[in-house]
Formats: sequence, structure tokens, C-alpha cells
Amino acid sequence: MSERGAAVLAAEHAPSRARMAIDQLVHATVALWRTQVVLIFTFAMPLVWLILIGLLAGNDAVGDDGVRVMQFAAPTAIAMGTFFATMPPVAISVAESRETGVLKRLRGTPLPAWAYLIGQVGAAVVFAMASLLLTLLLSVVLYQVQLRPETLLASVTTLILGVLSFSAVGLAIGSMSRTAAMAEAAAIGAAVVLSFISGLFLVGATLPGWLDAIANAFPLKPYASSLQDQFNPFVEGNGWDAGRLAIVAAWGVVGALVSMRAFRWEPHRTRGAAPARRILAPTAARGALTASLQPTVGRRPSTLTLVVAQSGSALRTTLRRPGDVFFSLIMPVALFALLVAVQSADSLPDGRPASAVVAASMVTWGAGVILFMNLAEQVARARDQRLLKRVRGTPLPVSAYLMGRTVAGVALALVVLACVLALGAAAFQLRVDALGILLGVGTLLLGAIALAACGFLLVTLVPSARAVGAVGLVILFLLSFFSDVFLTAGPEWMGVVGSLFPLKHLQNGLAAAWAPGSAPLWPHLLVLAGWAAAAGALAARRFRWASGSAEGTR
Repeated sequence: MSERGAAVLAAEHAPSRARMAIDQLVHATVALWRTQVVLIFTFAMPLVWLILIGLLAGNDAVGDDGVRVMQFAAPTAIAMGTFFATMPPVAISVAESRETGVLKRLRGTPLPAWAYLIGQVGAAVVFAMASLLLTLLLSVVLYQVQLRPETLLASVTTLILGVLSFSAVGLAIGSMSRTAAMAEAAAIGAAVVLSFISGLFLVGATLPGWLDAIANAFPLKPYASSLQDQFNPFVEGNGWDAGRLAIVAAWGVVGALVSMRAFRWEPHRTRGAAPARRILAPTAARGALTASLQPTVGRRPSTLTLVVAQSGSALRTTLRRPGDVFFSLIMPVALFALLVAVQSADSLPDGRPASAVVAASMVTWGAGVILFMNLAEQVARARDQRLLKRVRGTPLPVSAYLMGRTVAGVALALVVLACVLALGAAAFQLRVDALGILLGVGTLLLGAIALAACGFLLVTLVPSARAVGAVGLVILFLLSFFSDVFLTAGPEWMGVVGSLFPLKHLQNGLAAAWAPGSAPLWPHLLVLAGWAAAAGALAARRFRWASGSAEGTR
């Protein structure tokens, strides 16, 4: 057969562009299904939030027509699920595909660029609709939430417009981010911040007028407010709000235009530096751990020297990751300012200063993020890359590696404590004497060890680094409502459940050190010490050098 005949035959049997777009959609959907982070943010987060609100607020009837309390909470959970299912996954997937060279290779295939982008956005839309249906089903079955026929068309339009708009913003973030890590930090960080300032995570609190105005300029608040009004039986009308829909649509148009202008096929690397970066990137990520694999000459370094080196390596790794810096350092301090600002009085109903109790809560949250979530993810990442296994042939004991990482986490937690207390003293009349500061530092040190031990135990129970981070975030988020971190007044049994875990005792211990009138400090210290010993011993017993390895611990 001639070359021309072969080309004609191949063209006749080539799949259509529509078929390629459908195949890409299926492929992207399957890829997202295998990603634990997407599953947790899309399904677990809104469902956990919905169940928590059901526990905190109950589901009593608020009128003679059978309307129940959860009628007003369900749309918030729906907004949360559809938002987290679209913007972060699209941003991360596009940035990862470019960074790993997938987009570059696509240019040599018959798959058009628009088919790839439709596949990514379509997969996010599929998950958003799945989250919507699951949340709605749970709301109707468990909480007797009622759909309003008169606002149904407006609700469907709002959902479709919101999902497409959030996906377009995700495309813009992924196109502008130089690396997948930057896209992940920007997308998830923006999603969390927008959720807080839009009131999605705040129960029974009112945001300041200026902050509410800022939130209304972004798409999430108008989107969530529209859904809330469409589910609210006491709001008259058919649910249409042209102003809010215009804001959501405008962000979608801006996101699409930015992504079209910023989108690129090639990774963000210069030609001359590309080979060097391929060599240096793993070294930068591994830090002193990789350096410890080099042959050593002379006297074996002391354990203290190794711990200090690992601490420095861990701090450098954290500072190179924008997401870790945001969630570990910036977010707890910003949340402290936000939560104090929304308090209706300077004192809580029990007489304790609101600024001192909120400070204890946000230092606890920061310590949990640093020592339970981020530290566990770093160790799991080193395990997945088989770096821990290679440590066995070096002078670095795994105990020194873990101690160094823990010391770095404690240092970051102390930075959070210092920043929160400094901001409280400067802006919110928070006054803590020298003894209170010393007691708070001691409580934080013991609580940090307990949280790190729990994080190491989590590493032994969850198979991959990404899953460790996602599962750790959900556990931390859930326990925060049981542990006085978000200052929600729930049933007494929730406080009893929270008292079984270290997070509540760290928060209560810091509050006892800083807020006059709190309970004694020493019972909380005993519980924290018990968790540190028990979780640490169990983690040491279960610890493995590599994923799926049957090797014992060292």
C-alpha cells in the first residue's frame, strides 16, 4: 500500500474530535476518582460539615408548616461541595499536566487543546454534580429538607453557572501558577479563605460589614447566598437575583480570559537551566536527608548535630512550599483576627476574655496543622519516595530524622504563638503576664509532642502521602468542633467526646494559662502527656521504612 493510501486509511479510521473529547472526559474523571484529596474535599468535607451542623443546631421545626433548622444549612453544604469540587482540582490538574510534560506531549497527538480542557473541566463538573446529589440526598433523607418548586429553575441555573465559573477560575489559577505546588497552595488557600470570609465555616456569627462587602465582590458569597435564599421558604419570590448571578458570571468570564492568555504548553523553565533544575529539584525537596546519604569521612556526627541538621532541612522545606507557609503561619493568625472581630462582646458568657480564648484556639489550630497534618505528610512523602529506607545505610538514625522534623514543627508552632499574642496585644487588648506566657509555652511544647506522635501514628495507618494530608485535614477539622477550637456551643456529649483527644486539652490548657477563670491547667497536661506516650509507642511499633514494606522498625 502506498504512503498516500495508508494516510487516507488512517484518517478514515481516526476517532472524531468529539469522540476524543469524550474519551478525555472519561480519563480525567477516572484520574480524579483515584485522587484521595479530591474525594475528601468534594464529598467528605461538605458531608462532615452538614452532619456537624445537625449535631450543633439540631433539626427542630421552626414553623407550623414543617420547616426544619437544617433547611437553612443544606444549601451551604451544597455550595461548599460544588465549590471545592471545581476550582482546586482544575487548577491542580492543569498545573501538574504542564509541569510533568503531559501538555507538551499533547501537542504531538491528534487531541486538540480544547478537548483536553473540556475533559478537565467536565471531570470537575461530574464530581460537583455527584457531590450535589449526595449532599441533597442526605439532607432530604436525614433532615427532611424540602425543595421549593418555585425556585427550582433558579437553583439549577445558579448551580450550573457557579460550577462553570469556579472551573474557569481554576483554569486561570492553574495556567498562571509556575508549578503544581504553587497551584495547589493558591487554589486550596483561596478556597479556604473565601469559605471563611463568605461565612461558610462560621456558625451563628456575623461578619463585619467591611469584610462582608469584600466577600460579596468574589463569586463564592453571592453563589452561596443565592442558594440559601432559594432554599429559604420565608424568602418570597422565584429565587432569581440578577446582581448576584452577574458577579458569579463575571468571574467566570475573567477566569476564562485569563486562562486563555496565560495558558502555555511548556513547563516554566528556561532552556539553559532545565537540566540543572531536574537534578536540583529532588535535592531541594529532600534537603539534608539526601545530603546524609553521601559518604562521610571522619568522626560520626553526634545525635544532636543530626537533629539540628534535620530541623534546618525541615524548616527550609516548609519555607519553600507556599501552601505550608500559608496554612501553618498565615492562616492561624488571620483567623485569630477574624474570629475576634466577629465576637459580639469582649468577654464570653462565662466571663473569660474572648481574645484570650480565641488566641488559645488559633494557636491550637496552627499547632494541629503543623504537627499533625503537615509533619505527617512530610514523613509520608519521604516514605513513599523510599528515602527513609535508604537512611538505614547512613549514619542518620530514623529517630534523629523524626526528632529533627518534630523540633522544626515545634519551632513553627512557637512562631504562631508569638504572632498571635503580639497581634492580640497590639489590636485586641490581649494581656498575658510573664507567668502566663511561660505556662502557655510549656503547654504548647507538650501538646506539640502529643500531636506529632498522633501524626506519626497517622502515617502508619494511611498508605500515601497525599491521603495522609487529606485525612489529617478532615480529622483536624472535625475534632476542632468537638474541642472548643471554633467556639461552637454544641451538646454536652460533643464536649465529652472531644475530651478524649489531645486537641481539646491543648486548647483548654492554653486558655487556662491565658484567661483568668479557666479550669486548672494540670489535668490537661496529664492527658497530653498520656497521648504523647501512647501514640508515640504505637507509632514506633507500627512504623515501616517504605510503603508496603514488611521490614521492621529500627
